[in-house]
Amino acid sequence: MALMGFTNPGNDNVLVDLCFPVSMTRLLYESDPYMARFDAIVEKVEGDWVALDRTAFFPGGGGQEMDSGWIEDLEVEEVKEQGDIWHLVPEHAFSVGERVEAEIDWERRHDLMRGHTGEHLLFSTMSKINPELELVKIAITPKKKSFIVRGEMNWALLARAQIEANAAIAAQLPVSEMWASKDSPMVKEVRVKVERIHGDKIRIINIGDIDKAACAGVHIQNTRELKALLITKLSSARPAGDYEVEFQTGRQAIENALSLSIISLQASESLGANPEDLVKALDNLKDELENKKVALKRNSKELLANLEPEKYEGVRIYSGSYQGIDKKVLVDRANQFAAGERSVCVMSSSDDKLMLIIASSKDLAIDCKDVLMETLKAFEGKGGGGKNFASGGASKPEEGANAVKKAVMIVKNAIDTANK
Repeated sequence: MALMGFTNPGNDNVLVDLCFPVSMTRLLYESDPYMARFDAIVEKVEGDWVALDRTAFFPGGGGQEMDSGWIEDLEVEEVKEQGDIWHLVPEHAFSVGERVEAEIDWERRHDLMRGHTGEHLLFSTMSKINPELELVKIAITPKKKSFIVRGEMNWALLARAQIEANAAIAAQLPVSEMWASKDSPMVKEVRVKVERIHGDKIRIINIGDIDKAACAGVHIQNTRELKALLITKLSSARPAGDYEVEFQTGRQAIENALSLSIISLQASESLGANPEDLVKALDNLKDELENKKVALKRNSKELLANLEPEKYEGVRIYSGSYQGIDKKVLVDRANQFAAGERSVCVMSSSDDKLMLIIASSKDLAIDCKDVLMETLKAFEGKGGGGKNFASGGASKPEEGANAVKKAVMIVKNAIDTANK
C-alpha cells in the first residue's frame, strides 16, 4: 500500500505523517524494490503528467529523494503521489489504455536505497550510545546523505558508532519489512512517533535484530550491500536541530576513507606527530597561534601609539607601512588619528596582500575614497568607502611603502588645492 504524507518528492522531514491511501496505482517498489524495468498501462493523462496502473518509481519520502528514469525512452523528470503515482514526462504522446515500457535509473536508486538503510544503521548505533538523541530530519540524495539530530554529540561518539555500523555491515545482516498494528506490543521496540501515524498499521524496517524503525522508504535487502559506511562531516544544524551528520556508503566511502588516510599521514609527517596524536598536535598549534595573535595585537598597539605625524600646511599626516600588523588594530588606530582636528591617516598592511587605509577628519576638504581609488589604480587594486574613511587592497604586498608614499602625495596635493 502507498503511504500518504510522502506526496512531496524530496521531502526531508523524517517526522512526516504516515497514513494509508487512496492510490489506485500498484506499487511495485514495495513488493520488489529491486525491480528496475517493468511494463504498465497508462491509466490517466493530465498534460505532461502520466499515471500508470503500476509503477516501480518511488515518489520520494522520509528524506529519500524520488526516483528518476524513463518511460518509452522519454525522461521522467519528477514523480509524485497525489492519489495515484504521477510521472512527469514532458512532450509525451501517451494515451489512456496504451501499454508502455518503463525503466528506473537503477544505479541512482540503489545508491539511495543504500543511503537510506545506512542512515537507519548509523543513527541506530549512535542512539544506543546516547539514547537521548532525537532524529529530526533526513536527506538522502545522490549528492548528499545526512541527518539532523538534537542532543549531545562529539567525535568520540561518532567514532564508536561508525565502528559498530561497519561491524553490522560485515555481519551481513538481513534487512526486512513487516507490518504491525499501532496497538501491538512490538511497537514499543520500534523507533516511531506513533502519534503522527494515521490509520492502524505501521510499516517497520528491521536490520537484523539490532534496529527496528518505522519507515516508508525503499531499502536494500542485506547490510553487505553497503560495503562500508564513512562519516564525512559533523556540523551545526541550528535552528533545525543541534548537529548534522553527513556520511557515505559503498565504494565512495571506501575510496574517500583511503584518500583521507593518506591526507592524515601527510599532515602527521608535516607536523612531526604520530597519526593518533594529530588532533592533539593541531590543538597545540591552535593554542600557539592564539597566543601569537594576542602578542601581535599588543605589539601593534604599542607600535602605532608611538607614531608621530608629519605636519603639512597645518595638517597632521599620520603615515606608515607595516608588515604582519593586526589589521583591526590598524583600522581602529586610523580612526582615532582621524578623530582629531585637521588630521589625515594613510597606512598600509602587507602580508599575503596589500591593504591600504585612508582616514580624514571631517574638517578637511579631502575625499578619502577619491584618494584611495587614485592610489590603487597604480597598483591594480580596488576598494571603497566614503569621504572620511576608505580602504582597499591589491595583490602586491611588496608595494605597501610605495602605495603609502603615493597616497600621501595625493593628500598633500588636495591640501594645496584647498588652500588656494
